Amino acid sequence: MRRLWLWATIVATGGFAVWWSPEHVRLPVTWFVDRGRPVVNEDGPSADLATDRQMMWHTRPLTWASDPAARTKRASTPEAIEAASRVFNTVELVGLTPDEVVGRLGDPRAASDSIYNFPFWPPPDGAMVYRFDTGAYGWQFNVVIEDDRVAWVERHWIH
Repeated sequence: MRRLWLWATIVATGGFAVWWSPEHVRLPVTWFVDRGRPVVNEDGPSADLATDRQMMWHTRPLTWASDPAARTKRASTPEAIEAASRVFNTVELVGLTPDEVVGRLGDPRAASDSIYNFPFWPPPDGAMVYRFDTGAYGWQFNVVIEDDRVAWVERHWIH
C-alpha cells in the first residue's frame, strides 16, 4: 500500500510539473540558468544599442545607506541593469579578443564608478567580469576567455 501511495504521489506531482512548465505558460521571455535555477529575462534585445551601452554604466549614490559616508559611494541604477541585460542579449562576443570586447562594451574595471566592480559570483579563471549591481540585485556577466578569444559568456543573477 505504501508503494502504491508513493507511486501515486510521484505521478501526481510529476504531472503537475509537466503541465505547469514554461512551455505551457508560453511566456514571451528567454530563460537563463542562475546557479542551477531558471531566471526569467524579460529585457529582450536592444532596440538602441548605442544608448543602452551608455546607459548600462550609469550609477547613482547609495542614498539608502544608513552610514552617511557610504551615501557618497555609487552603484548601478535599475535602468543600467536592464540596459546591460539588453546589451548582452544583443552583442555577439564569442570569438572576439579581449581588446575587441572592451571596444564593444567598455572596460569592466574602468568604465564604471560603481563600488561593485568585483565579482559577486566566482568567475572561471581568466574571465572578464562585467557586474551591474544596485547593492540589492543585478547581473554579473562572465566573459570567459580561452586561447585569447571569448569561448562563452555566462549570465548570473545577483540577489
